[in-house]
Amino acid sequence: MNELGINESFIPFFGVLAVAIGILLLIPRTFFLGNMLNAISILLIMALALRSGNYKMALIEIPFLVMPLLMIWLKYPFKN
Repeated sequence: MNELGINESFIPFFGVLAVAIGILLLIPRTFFLGNMLNAISILLIMALALRSGNYKMALIEIPFLVMPLLMIWLKYPFKN
């Protein structure tokens, strides 16, 4: 995280956000919001990696960006 330019004080906030996104994904009404927040957080990581010149990390994040977008397209899986 230090390589991306993220301060030590921001790391716990990012962890709490990741847990909150995971909880949002389990609730049918907030499934879309959870996936959008997940995609935004991945885009943030990609942007920080590109800004620091770490192109390999940004390319590694592409499949992780596709997953929430694919989940939005497939709709909520636990509905039935």
